[in-house]
Amino acid sequence: MACLLVPYFAQPWCGAPPSFQLAPTLYQSRPTLPCSSSPPPKPSYSFSLSPAAEPFQPRTTTVQWQAPPDGCVKINFDGSMYYDGSGRASIGGVIRDCTGRVLVAFAKRTKPSSPGIAEAQALIHGLQLALRHFPGSWLLVEGDDLMLVKLLRGEDTERRIPLAMQEEIIMLLRRFPACEVNHIFREGNQVADALCHEAYQQPGDREWVGDVRLPQAVWEKARDDAQGKKYVRICKPKPPRCRSSIPSLVC
Repeated sequence: MACLLVPYFAQPWCGAPPSFQLAPTLYQSRPTLPCSSSPPPKPSYSFSLSPAAEPFQPRTTTVQWQAPPDGCVKINFDGSMYYDGSGRASIGGVIRDCTGRVLVAFAKRTKPSSPGIAEAQALIHGLQLALRHFPGSWLLVEGDDLMLVKLLRGEDTERRIPLAMQEEIIMLLRRFPACEVNHIFREGNQVADALCHEAYQQPGDREWVGDVRLPQAVWEKARDDAQGKKYVRICKPKPPRCRSSIPSLVC
């Protein structure tokens, strides 16, 4: 009695091979339905969420630019880059007093590099202007680059700027009698952001000192800050780094 060779997923048998039939529900064509004027009924589905899958409730926070104390000046800085292949990049910043009045502002195009370097370039230029116009003043610095702020405050060692640029910033900060670097969300940094966009409007470096009229878009943002306008920011869920079931929030 001979044995037949079969595929590896089947069991060998002896004798005549069995007759195989296709499963009608899987392979055979479906029977033809009689014609009807009414469409077939739609299947009904029911879904239920797990009791642990609670819907995400977004948390909001209020962002507001704060004027510096009397006798201090505050720098807000920002960097901008386009990722459309044009190679456009710019920096902008503003120095204001305790009343929110703009003392010095600048808008400047720069070479494309990286967002971190653009932010650092804006801070360096703002510090240089502050040393030129207000060398003996106490200084507050605000920017929306959290990584750069943490690096300068000594709260983090991760950096995305060259070490020489970091050392230059620290050297400039130490030339003031007192200084403090803080993070501000972009909603509270809109004057510096508007100055970055203003740099694309006209070529060359632009500075405004004293009572020189600012561009309309920049002036409106500065007025809103001086009047204490508040912005609502939605905190988005941040994927946890560990396997914790509790999501963290990032603003």
